Amino acid sequence: MKKNKIETHKIGLVGQAPSRRGDPRKPLAGPNGQKIARLAGMNYDELIACRRRHLNTHYNGMRGKGDAFDHAKGMVNAADVLLDWRVERIVLLGKNVARCFGFRDLPFLAEISIYGRRFLIFPHPSGTNRWWNERRNERRARQLLQRFLWGETVPAEFPKSRRSTRTPSQTSSTGTSANGSHGSISRRKLSRVSRGLPPSKNGRRWDTNAV
Repeated sequence: MKKNKIETHKIGLVGQAPSRRGDPRKPLAGPNGQKIARLAGMNYDELIACRRRHLNTHYNGMRGKGDAFDHAKGMVNAADVLLDWRVERIVLLGKNVARCFGFRDLPFLAEISIYGRRFLIFPHPSGTNRWWNERRNERRARQLLQRFLWGETVPAEFPKSRRSTRTPSQTSSTGTSANGSHGSISRRKLSRVSRGLPPSKNGRRWDTNAV
């Protein structure tokens, strides 16, 4: 898969929050980041060279079986990413992160191309995420992540699983799939996110606390 040196200056990784023992000053430099590097076929230096950020800059404690997440702060920091980062490809680690960028109701491994950038909704790398329990999920995640980071497109014949996503050929530049389902971020939503406001849908605020 790895042919040339990866263009780290074109890649961004956005995580949810530091772990309880993580260093807030070094996003994704711990076990979760190392897992992403392993799946991506990157070495640690390449990982650190990418743009990296947590949407919650500090650990917020536990909520149920997972870590708590402040969506309001997350959306403000997502707006900063959209405004400040000059990268071509951004990996969003987990559904909470994706929602903060206005991408709701899209499955893991969905790819969205919008405004000259590509986004990949990637499963949160934490070991508590049961999505990783299925070997075929990890295999597919590795293959798609590597293609995405190296700027390749996923061929139409790429194998699908029950929880697989649409390929780029099935997704328009607005992030709306060929079957008509919506998970896009419109210009209006981008404007709301850039002002630290939650995206809206059909004139109503989205419930960003929904699972």
